Amino acid sequence: MRLRKFFITVAAIASINFMGFTQTESEQVRHVADGSILHCWCWSFNTIKDNMSKIAEAGFTALQTSPINTCFIGEYGELNYWSDDLTGRWYYHYQPTDWKIGNYQLGTRDEFAAMCEEAKKFNITVIVDVVPNHTTQLTKYSRDQLQNLIDAVGGEDQLYHENDSKNVTNWNSRNELTTYRIGGCPDVNTENPKFQSYFMDFMNDAIDLGAGGFRFDTAKHIGLPGDPLDPKSKENDFWPIFTGSKSIDGKMLHNAENLFEYGEVLQGSGDRINDYAKIMRVTSSTYGGDLRLAVRLANLSGPRVYDYKNPAAPDRLVTWIESHDTYANKGESAKFTNFQLRVGYSILAARKYGTPLFFNRPQGEEATQFPGKTKIGSMGNNEFFNPEIVAVHGLRKACLGEDENFLNPYSNSTLVLERGTKGTLLVNMEEKAVMFKYESQMPDGVYVDKAHGAKFTVKDGILSGRVPKQSVCVIY
Repeated sequence: MRLRKFFITVAAIASINFMGFTQTESEQVRHVADGSILHCWCWSFNTIKDNMSKIAEAGFTALQTSPINTCFIGEYGELNYWSDDLTGRWYYHYQPTDWKIGNYQLGTRDEFAAMCEEAKKFNITVIVDVVPNHTTQLTKYSRDQLQNLIDAVGGEDQLYHENDSKNVTNWNSRNELTTYRIGGCPDVNTENPKFQSYFMDFMNDAIDLGAGGFRFDTAKHIGLPGDPLDPKSKENDFWPIFTGSKSIDGKMLHNAENLFEYGEVLQGSGDRINDYAKIMRVTSSTYGGDLRLAVRLANLSGPRVYDYKNPAAPDRLVTWIESHDTYANKGESAKFTNFQLRVGYSILAARKYGTPLFFNRPQGEEATQFPGKTKIGSMGNNEFFNPEIVAVHGLRKACLGEDENFLNPYSNSTLVLERGTKGTLLVNMEEKAVMFKYESQMPDGVYVDKAHGAKFTVKDGILSGRVPKQSVCVIY
């Protein structure tokens, strides 16, 4: 028996990284934070509503929609995830043409409201992906689609930052990161009071219809207080306004104290991620990349598995093994098998800190980007209610607040993640069944794995039992 114990607890990390920052959170926010998020990527509002009971049965406490704003329409408005021409692409809903609820890809405002009403029945929080940083590109084809928005904010010149025509070249420059354009999309003047008032109406409409949280796309590219000012701007006050501490035109963010908000702050040059984490939760992109590498190598030992590598406090993080960007943009994670993704997600969901997000891929052949079986609007594959995923959600709930302990009981391709004395995650990435035998914190007794029914025994403090090949077992 080879026993490798390499991590006891990350409790100390939390106290170090908070740097004196404390925040009291409502029960509604903790309900999401202590649970898990299903990213219903490209599902229509009706598809989400029709599958709400299944989402609840899988143990998710929240779901995340794709952007609900009016968005760029391709040449024929088709619903392909990807096409070589302009007929359909998944990222068109990340190219706003107006901030009103409803678009041709996901559904109408009334359908959004009905989806939120259904979510309430199952105590599931609806998190809306919002895109305030940019619009679709200004072209002859898109200009008519943008006209209402242009008029609302005082004209095309007022819609965008002064340096909008320039692309970011110095990624260490906060001025460039927050006022120049990225990805070819023009950079919105998020400090324009008319824009802020208009965007507040959109946010409050979503809240009034039932949204309970928001993910801010490209949050790193919207200035924080203290960042350099665009020449058109008087104050970098977007974040105080849209996290509920400041009004605009007498309007406050509705129900702000009960909203689960997090920002896409991809780690790297000039990210100021700890400052963003003081006002909302943030993404844990470096850890996601490290964990993918650990899973790809089938080496579940060492810091790649447990080190968040983030200056923000661990319970201010939203974590994932795969996001829509890693899958659909460069396809960096698209070749992962369903089992590999379950391993990574199970580790995240079994941990004490962080709120795990499960990205739902389209239906079709696994380890394939855009397998072509379904189109935008359809439910993705059935992995989100795989028995291993359901079981780890049960573990997460049962072990809330318990410290974590990592072991490699057989080889680096096996992992034990203990949560105090209440529960344990057991992972076997080997292509054979493996007998686990190690000194456990679990009380003596017989335990039945919640995912596969495998039996484990703890006697005199030693846990023993066989974990099937390439599987995740859960006991609590």
